[in-house]
Amino acid sequence: MRAVLLTASLVSVLQAFVCVSCAQRKGRFTLPGSTLLFQGDVDKPPYVELIVVSNTGAVDALPPAGYWGTAYTTVFPALSPRADRVAWGLSQQDKSRKEGIKSVLGIFSIADKTWKTYGNFCGESIGSAVFSPDGAKVAFAAKPAISSGDGHCFENPTVLQILDVATGILTPIQYSGQIDANARLTWSPDGRYLAGQFCCAKSSTHEIVVIDIFSGGGRVIAEGTNPSWSPKGEWIAFDDQRNKECILAHPDGGDSRVIKRVHGNVILLKGAVWSPDAEELLFNEESIDSDGNVSMLDLRSGRVKRLPTHTDFVLGWAIQPR
Repeated sequence: MRAVLLTASLVSVLQAFVCVSCAQRKGRFTLPGSTLLFQGDVDKPPYVELIVVSNTGAVDALPPAGYWGTAYTTVFPALSPRADRVAWGLSQQDKSRKEGIKSVLGIFSIADKTWKTYGNFCGESIGSAVFSPDGAKVAFAAKPAISSGDGHCFENPTVLQILDVATGILTPIQYSGQIDANARLTWSPDGRYLAGQFCCAKSSTHEIVVIDIFSGGGRVIAEGTNPSWSPKGEWIAFDDQRNKECILAHPDGGDSRVIKRVHGNVILLKGAVWSPDAEELLFNEESIDSDGNVSMLDLRSGRVKRLPTHTDFVLGWAIQPR
């Protein structure tokens, strides 16, 4: 499995790929002026790792003692816009519950290499996380543990939450739809909306829903999976149902267009990752015939470049702090 700005011309950027550390796996790359978030597998506990890579080095966001990170490949950790923190759902043993585990939202400081944890949720129920555009809040979905003695934790409903990182206050969003907690969650640049993946238990069709975080109202804009809002707010990128195409659409669903298509045994995974200037997109591609790779699309020229082969997903792209 796999879990990291472009400036100047595309050619000069591609020539500037470097391996940040000799200990890195082949192909775990960085880009000038950028910080990127990778998610990958390891063959021993915690079995999944997050690696933050920049031009100045690589940092492993290992879970704190007694915890393990969410291991499901569909769950997204988040890199903050300022490239100073990572948000990730963490679980630990809790013998007071029937399930035997509980979950918290963990915030990792890249500079200090320390964790703070928030909330009290059903074990391994925390889904994908996303930082607000100013980095002050984190949105995610989870099943709240009403009390340590409730009958069966996983019967509790999944609730969208917003964490205020400075105060630790958690505020639920009054959205009544069935959000897919494990798919990509994305925040509009103006801070008012979240886009996520809506699913119905009676149907295999997934839809992209835009949710007003203040009113809780939601509107479906398209069929698809794993939405990603552009940093300038004009577009939402998402994959089709078969994971063969990436589509761009305006936030109202209008002017949709296919911008990336794969063929044969290749599929797109984890949704698109925007550059901070909204001019490029990264795509995780995987094939049953070979190792995965990342490709990069320049939206201005339409050119696609395959990046170094690797075994990790690239999930986040931010400007490197100065």
